[in-house]
Amino acid sequence: MIKRKHIVKKYWLITLILFSSIALKAQWAYDPSTNTKLVVNPYDPINISSVSDKNGGAFIVWQDAQPPKKTDVLFLHVNKDGETSFRSDGKPVSLSLENKYEPQLILLNSGELLILWKENFSENRSEIFIQKVTSKGVRLWSDFGIQLTRLNKEIKQFSAEVDQKDNVTILLIAQESNNPTTSVYLIKLNSAGKVINGPIELLNSSESKISECRIKAVTENQYFINWLETKNSRATLFFSRLKLNADSVSVYKKNISKLTENVLSFDVSLIGGDLYVNWYSHEKQRSIYHQLINSDGNFKWGSEGKLVTTKRGHNSNPQFVVSNKNIFVSWVNEYGNDKNIYAQLFDMKGNKIWKDAGLPVIEYEGDQFGQKVIYDYRDNYIVAWIDRRFNKQFGNIYAQKLNLSGELQWANSGIDLGTYTNSEKSYLNLLPDGQGGAIAIFKDKREKKTEIYGQKIYSTGTYAGQILGLKCEPDGDAVKVFWYAANENDDVVYEVQRKTVSDNDWKTIADLRRGNSSSINYYEYKDLPDANGLVSYRVIQKSRGNQQVSETVSLEIVIEASDHILFQNTPNPFSETTSISFILPKEEFVEIEIYDVKLNLLGTITQKIYPAGKNTISFDAKRLGPGVYFYKMKAGDFVAVKKMVVSE
Repeated sequence: MIKRKHIVKKYWLITLILFSSIALKAQWAYDPSTNTKLVVNPYDPINISSVSDKNGGAFIVWQDAQPPKKTDVLFLHVNKDGETSFRSDGKPVSLSLENKYEPQLILLNSGELLILWKENFSENRSEIFIQKVTSKGVRLWSDFGIQLTRLNKEIKQFSAEVDQKDNVTILLIAQESNNPTTSVYLIKLNSAGKVINGPIELLNSSESKISECRIKAVTENQYFINWLETKNSRATLFFSRLKLNADSVSVYKKNISKLTENVLSFDVSLIGGDLYVNWYSHEKQRSIYHQLINSDGNFKWGSEGKLVTTKRGHNSNPQFVVSNKNIFVSWVNEYGNDKNIYAQLFDMKGNKIWKDAGLPVIEYEGDQFGQKVIYDYRDNYIVAWIDRRFNKQFGNIYAQKLNLSGELQWANSGIDLGTYTNSEKSYLNLLPDGQGGAIAIFKDKREKKTEIYGQKIYSTGTYAGQILGLKCEPDGDAVKVFWYAANENDDVVYEVQRKTVSDNDWKTIADLRRGNSSSINYYEYKDLPDANGLVSYRVIQKSRGNQQVSETVSLEIVIEASDHILFQNTPNPFSETTSISFILPKEEFVEIEIYDVKLNLLGTITQKIYPAGKNTISFDAKRLGPGVYFYKMKAGDFVAVKKMVVSE
């Protein structure tokens, strides 16, 4: 009988502990008509914002009215499994008894979160505060945060930006009581929360009203700022490029929008050292423009920017995301009695890649609006929106994925994200999950009770019925493949697939039906592979016409024998380096040579004595061009040849 020796690290004890944790933390709802309740027992949350923690989870910040009169700002962290990291009703950003409003949040490079908010001390006086918190709910800058301003004015609006060193720069607009002059100030603090510049007054105006400021950090001391100035009921969009030296800064202003436009809203993003500006204005009809400004402050797309769409009707609520070499823009088109959502892809010259008027994300009877967009980091874009296709009073939440060609990747009518019947959904947030899917976070009033909910959708358009902790390990002469799964549909089927180094494609070796548990099910399959070398396994979950592919797990199988073994090189194909392994029954001299496809000897990879057992060497193919090659091993009377492929 041939005995099999499995060379694999034994993690079985750790695996059991991991599964216990997974079973407790798999909280994302499988059913989008129920969703996952993220925040429990708020009074009436508003100004809800969220940001990805870059580990598959999210921070959530909101403003809530706490009876009888206090208004507070609270925060919460949710991990990748949909479980809250600390108290599920949220934690206040500060223990101050003052009323807090209008929170903003910024994720730091460290993974910690900055939260800014406004505290009102009187009817015409408010100040800005800031707090740093962790995913475990720890307030790092005292229990009260840091007060950034003491202007004794009313703060109208503010925005913040963080640079690569986690220095924070805040731009704010303030106005004195009974004074028409509005002023813009800049404040800069370091990563420890110490103010190092400001407040510096950058500009002021008594003739026009300044509003909606934005700031972007090009370098540690160079910034773009944008703002609106309204005069005679017409708002013009301006920008300035400024360099901060000590407490002095010079500001020039240049209009981006045409003076005949009335800009209703705008947003900005950095693309390298350039500033991308997208705005929505009203002339004869509502239209969307965008512009790219280089680091010297020069317009790259003409003096008036470029029109995003020529789609007939009113176009509004532009949302965009910058990715790789493209800019994805989505908007609401209102024509006739319907509102539908469209999108367009642009290159960095502002050229349209899709049809001139854009492509429909959703065209359906009724109103579709309030969309959010993200990039999935896999050359796709995900759009989520509120949809009143069935009920003009209450909307549901749907999502769609588009690839670089503009093709819809999910069902043409969209994928359900929040479809609880007759509930009031609002404050939609959309975040990437880091795996090609998305997390939707939103406010929902159900049965007269308002709470914050979430729904995770995976890259394939499926929900949270997932394969958890797939593993494989030796079990006698067999290989045991095992996993857990949560929140499954009744019709779910699992395909167990195997692939060896000699296989070009995956092979299905078993089909398993759903287990009996209503929450967490355990599955295992014992395989008897008939080849040695590296063997890989994966599992495909199939349900309701969709499928979800698991991660890949591998182990190496070696048949114990009194002979030599030469393994296939890994990786193969490869571009620069690869590993070649072999087993010797005893210590002896080994020679490995490399040949081209015509069997011409190109050189020697190794010539030396190796010990008994498994040995691995590295081969550098930088001097070889792309193509097929062969390597031959000689050890005593043993000779074996394997093929390798060098890619570009």
